[in-house]
Amino acid sequence: MKILVPFSGGKDSQATLIYACEKYGVENVTALFCDTKWEHEITYTHIDYVIKKLGVTYINLISKKYNGMVDLAVKKKRFPSTKSKFCTTELKVIPMIDYVLDQKEHLLILQGIRADESESRSKMDTQCRFFKYYFEPYQTNTMIVESLSKKPKLSLVLQKKLNKAIARLAIGKEDKKYHTYRKKEVFEWCKIYADDIYRPFFNSTADEVLSYSLNREINVNPLYFKGFSRVGCFPCIMCTQNEIDLIIKNYPETIDKIQEAEITANSTFFPPDKVPPRYKSQISSKGKKYPTLNDVVRYRNDKNATGDLFQFDEEMNGCKSVYSICE
Repeated sequence: MKILVPFSGGKDSQATLIYACEKYGVENVTALFCDTKWEHEITYTHIDYVIKKLGVTYINLISKKYNGMVDLAVKKKRFPSTKSKFCTTELKVIPMIDYVLDQKEHLLILQGIRADESESRSKMDTQCRFFKYYFEPYQTNTMIVESLSKKPKLSLVLQKKLNKAIARLAIGKEDKKYHTYRKKEVFEWCKIYADDIYRPFFNSTADEVLSYSLNREINVNPLYFKGFSRVGCFPCIMCTQNEIDLIIKNYPETIDKIQEAEITANSTFFPPDKVPPRYKSQISSKGKKYPTLNDVVRYRNDKNATGDLFQFDEEMNGCKSVYSICE
């Protein structure tokens, strides 16, 4: 059996990779990095450090269809958004599926996923299977009703989705949805091989996974010490306003990277709700206003013009880490 660990360079997947090496033997573990070509250089350097520190086998996975985030945006004619996160599917999920289907032996895949990261992740299991949603639905009308009915306020889009689900259920229709990418090949592969998933830190806290690495004298990604709560795509389309502030102040090269990407893809990186209406300088063909990166930067600079930005700056001898791991 081969042990696989998807490794992003973040704290959770790092703790999981260390755990796998300790439990199963480093010689039996393979670390997989799905490269979006949109990471910070610090993350790439950190991944190299961890791999060498552990001495584990490492494979870099890339999309066969898209040459990273910018090429994805060019071919899709837009950047991903919070409502359409096709970047994860195209640049991470599909390359991982392709790799798994190339394996001709039983697999145990250890994932660095924790329940307290989000509501959706809290509903996951500690143990399941990689191809789970090829055999059971990831969405039904009952699931939609149960999920959306709990929300105090719905957008028009979500209300329409809820109403449709209720109407379909009234005539006995569940409209089950399954994963379908390379479906026939997945079914054939699963007849022969195991695709087990185990999440060893599912019930752990962020502090616990950080301590797991640090107690073994293995450094965590330096971006955690610089005010970022997560690492991965840099920046992520869903990055917070505070993270945008950090990028503006400390990483001007990233601002240049985003500007160049917007020009190349002829699309804006951040969604319209990142700035108030008065800061949106562009108008779509449908007459809706939206911001460019320059608009977002201008808004954040104006917002923080009072001088109290970065109250935990180095000059104030404060810890910038949101996890208080500076000492």
